Amino acid sequence: MNKKDLVPVIILALLIPLWIFVDRTFIAKKFPAPAPVAAEQPAEVPIAGNIEEASLTDASKKQTEAAAPAVINTEVPADEVVKVLENDKLKIELTSLGGGIKSATLFDYPEFNEDQSPPVMLDFSSAAALAYHGLPGIGFRESVNIEKSADGKSVTFSKTWNTGASFERTITIGDSYLLTINDRFINSTSDAWSLPALRLLSGTMENPADMKATKGISILGVDSYTPEGGINYWGRKLNRLYKDEDKAASIDVVPDVMVNQKVDWVAAKNKFFTQIISPDKPNATMAILSTRNMDEKAILPTSITAALDFQPTVLNAGDTLNLDYTYFIGPNQYSILKEAGNNMQKVLEFETTGFFSWMNWLMEPSRIALLWTLNMFHNIIPNYGVAIILLTVLVRVLFWPLTHKSTDSMRRMQEVQPQIKAIQEKYKKDPQRAQQEVMKFYKENKVNPMGGCLPMVVQIPVFIALFTVLRNAIELRYSSFLWIADLSQPENLFAGSIPLIGSLNILPLLMSASMIWQQKLSTPATAATPEQQQQQKMMMFMMPIMMLFFFYSMPSGLVLYWTTSNLLMIGQTGFRNFRKKAKEA
Repeated sequence: MNKKDLVPVIILALLIPLWIFVDRTFIAKKFPAPAPVAAEQPAEVPIAGNIEEASLTDASKKQTEAAAPAVINTEVPADEVVKVLENDKLKIELTSLGGGIKSATLFDYPEFNEDQSPPVMLDFSSAAALAYHGLPGIGFRESVNIEKSADGKSVTFSKTWNTGASFERTITIGDSYLLTINDRFINSTSDAWSLPALRLLSGTMENPADMKATKGISILGVDSYTPEGGINYWGRKLNRLYKDEDKAASIDVVPDVMVNQKVDWVAAKNKFFTQIISPDKPNATMAILSTRNMDEKAILPTSITAALDFQPTVLNAGDTLNLDYTYFIGPNQYSILKEAGNNMQKVLEFETTGFFSWMNWLMEPSRIALLWTLNMFHNIIPNYGVAIILLTVLVRVLFWPLTHKSTDSMRRMQEVQPQIKAIQEKYKKDPQRAQQEVMKFYKENKVNPMGGCLPMVVQIPVFIALFTVLRNAIELRYSSFLWIADLSQPENLFAGSIPLIGSLNILPLLMSASMIWQQKLSTPATAATPEQQQQQKMMMFMMPIMMLFFFYSMPSGLVLYWTTSNLLMIGQTGFRNFRKKAKEA
């Protein structure tokens, strides 16, 4: 393969962020998940994107007024009452307003990258997480009774209407980040009780205060999961969902392929933390609520909420409707999510979906293995910067034979280019004969035209897997290395003081310089045609500049991997050149 044919392969291997962005933005929507089997459409319960101003439509209000008792029991606290459930990892504040979660404090994760920082607190005080919408008396602005158990492990909420119908909820905390919830709608009356369509919302998730979106990479997201249809990552499609809604300030939508489809769980997440509501039985459909910054020309979501929508139902006299589910609220950490069960670890986006879903048999196990190896190195040397370097060395060692073969093949192809050009010139009036003679020349001189490409193609899935793992790993959050304060973020040195670019990031500059050095070492000094020389000069500077553009705002941990990989490749190439010179001497 000549230099001209090699350019697309190198671009494919290097521009991984662009590849993933194109897949998610343009290709994936042309390959939607298969439409679910038609089911009865639940009554629509629209809630505005701004949850504080949420309200039912006029039709839903009439249905609700007809279904609910005219008078609500007033034996409830007049003011908000808060109870606390707590274990070693998690503190949950539960509020009598709506019988939901007011806040969640995660003890193991600091709020800020500084000493004596308080732990992360997810605040849902504006609209309690897990509060129901659609039935007067238990909305997130309405008070219910609240009692804490004697053992301190659970809280029970209750609300009774004057007719005798009642609502009870018990929330129990375990040893980690998983809560169990049991909701009961009890009809103790002599008449049928028509429950309207109900909506259960997660707490609203926002970007961390010091977090900025990276082009083509979602930070806020809603995921849905069914065993039949698998995982769907709707954060990747938020821009399209906003465009479908005429770029409104807020959206409340059900993606087309999810209409009528009951889900096993639905998740709302930002880059590092997630909430997952998982019913005991798939008995609800899902929806996505989001708001965006209207001061920005681009669509920049500022909040995300996941919803479970339940169909209307009729409770006969003496009947009870039980709704059991679990609620995970914690870090996006593989081992913790895996332990929580029900495939919740899939929120980490290790699974490949869309056009490249056929590669998932390789990609998901590779990502899991790479993350496990990264954490293993960290357990040996407790610094994630060092762990990334050791992981990079391991990957390079494993691929040493392939890269060595690839480099030698490319160099050999460059060396025989004058002969190839001569054959093509000799038979330029007979392209078929020219091709035959070229292949004959390759065979006689033991040159494999694909020898430089195939080894590189084999490595591409590993590069993509590493990109995914290092991009969102919560393990890198606030992990420092040398001058880098946070490996999960760009370096952001002298933030706000650098014209045009805003801040200084040293690693991307080192990465680009190392690419130029690497290509200079890999370029043969002789046997190059004028066309080759021009291509080599273009490649030597064009690709590093493009990579600098794409990687400048990427997380430092990812750029550290790429820079280290380049330096190791320089060492490998330099060693090979030294051996060649020694052999020729």
